[in-house]
Amino acid sequence: MSQNRRNQHRKWLPLVVLLALVVAGCNDDSVSRGSGPAPDFDAGTGGTGGTAADAGGQGGAEGVNVDAAFESNPVDLLLANPQRNPDEILGGIDAPGAGGYARTAAACYVSADACGDAECGAFASCCVKTGTCCAAIVDDAPLPAALDFRQCAGQTTDVCAQDGGSDAVPFGQLEPVLSGRGLIPNGTATAEGGVVIGELVDLSSQRAEVEVQFTLPVGCNGTCLESAGIAFTSNAPDTFVDAEVGLLLSGSREVVNVMIGNAVAESFDAGTDNTRWRLVLSPDGSAQVLRDGVPLGTYSFDAAALQQARFVAFGRNLGAATTSAAIAVIEVALSFCDNPASWNQRQAVTITLDGNAVTDHAFGSGPSIVDQGVRKLMAYEVGGEIFVSEEDAPGEFFLSDGKPALIATESYEALGVGDPELVSDGNLLFLFYTARDSEGVGSIGAATSVEDTPVFVRLDGPILTPTGGVVSYDAPSAVYRDGLWLLVVRATLSDGATELHAFYSSDIDIGWERVVDGGLERLTRVDDATSEITDPSLIIHNSAYQLYYARRTGTRWSVELAVSDELLVWRSIGDVLGGSDEDFDSLGARSPDALSQPDRIDIVYSGQDGVSFQLGTATRAAPSNTAPSFF
Repeated sequence: MSQNRRNQHRKWLPLVVLLALVVAGCNDDSVSRGSGPAPDFDAGTGGTGGTAADAGGQGGAEGVNVDAAFESNPVDLLLANPQRNPDEILGGIDAPGAGGYARTAAACYVSADACGDAECGAFASCCVKTGTCCAAIVDDAPLPAALDFRQCAGQTTDVCAQDGGSDAVPFGQLEPVLSGRGLIPNGTATAEGGVVIGELVDLSSQRAEVEVQFTLPVGCNGTCLESAGIAFTSNAPDTFVDAEVGLLLSGSREVVNVMIGNAVAESFDAGTDNTRWRLVLSPDGSAQVLRDGVPLGTYSFDAAALQQARFVAFGRNLGAATTSAAIAVIEVALSFCDNPASWNQRQAVTITLDGNAVTDHAFGSGPSIVDQGVRKLMAYEVGGEIFVSEEDAPGEFFLSDGKPALIATESYEALGVGDPELVSDGNLLFLFYTARDSEGVGSIGAATSVEDTPVFVRLDGPILTPTGGVVSYDAPSAVYRDGLWLLVVRATLSDGATELHAFYSSDIDIGWERVVDGGLERLTRVDDATSEITDPSLIIHNSAYQLYYARRTGTRWSVELAVSDELLVWRSIGDVLGGSDEDFDSLGARSPDALSQPDRIDIVYSGQDGVSFQLGTATRAAPSNTAPSFF
């Protein structure tokens, strides 16, 4: 990039105080701009680059010189939500201490559980998969907000549940009993009894907070067979309940057992009839137990196995109803959270023209989707040409005609165009794409359309060409926000390695500035022929960047995710979309393109079935506007 372009972008710096203008040992001459290779960081030992990280694990924080990262870029502009000023987020740190923000971010992203630290709540990226930023389910909640079984004495369980706006289905040899003590499950010596309450719950994407008050048995003296509990289970109750996660009062021992995986994980003194037990389940698979508001412990459970969980009250009672163990009160609060692995409604895409299926187009590559409010469009590549279809129904798209939206006509497109990326700036529809010249060198092109039926007109020449140690660019993903363009591409380096690079621009006709000194290159670098990272998809959701990308390991593909507040320090989530039970993507997924929607994320991708790749769609719940607000 020319010096004039560099200066034009630096005119942004006085608009707001950058976070780290005063950092010891830094100077402008050390900042590398443009589209050259990423600097070799000399701080830290982590960031293996090209190795899949565990959920919330390493890769984007360790090994990054965070002082340099925050000195070298206009951080206030790059924040996913510029109004969430980190100075305010972390308690008004001054400019000389701005490195504290960077180091705090690095510390919060360095391990799977670091986001649980108190100060990490400042980062919107810590909302992803941790169950900390959730939206309450109020309307049509699958479970009742409260049931005081003592007030239902003499009623049946279904009538009692109906009064609480829910339903209840009893199970067991004997009907459960409701008395002034509460719900008596009424199991026997050889089987448990109880009731299934409400509808199915998805604990892989929903946070559940259950408060329960037990009534202890009378005159048990360590010998009675009395128990009562609540649990979530993936199976319909049979002779016994498979308590995947729950709490179970043991009358003979006068303890409450923490049930994990249908086994006792730990036991605590049962207290009295007035003791309140609280079970907090997060979609990250953590279960916290509290007694009268005091934390007792946190345990791991298999949230992925509870996508269709039943909530049950259960137990066994051999004593009289007037002395039996019972469940007096339950209160339930449900909310949905951002768990990036909880995709549903996965289905293969169909594409039609004049009502007839265009079979080969369903096997197109590099899909991209954009929502223009009145319609959704999906672009994809077939045979070195780009087509644009319109959504008719979820997973169903149609072509207005059989003509491609963009074909190769320029010398830098000699080997075709592909990797389409559709983005709207509110006025124009932009199409970014990979162009390959006769030598196979990739550059990034762009075209615009103002027509309802897209008719694209190219910008003059490619908007991003390889320079320095980069020999090819491909697979663009773009975001437009408040006059700022953001671009992530895959770069192939002169030594054959590949990595993802990020850029920003206020005017794509003028050029792009490289985001430098951050952790993206180290996180995504691959120099092993048995692996590959490509197809980035960058979105802004709930005040954070979510960057999806495809990884090949051997012959298998999966989609991974990394999140960041400012494109500099990254938190690796790991695999979020792989093979499913569907035929078209049974072995894996690649080419993701995510779309941020209110309270959800939609995605289009290519599913792998061992023979071919077919276009598919999926969606998942993901709340918006739940990241902590500091303005």
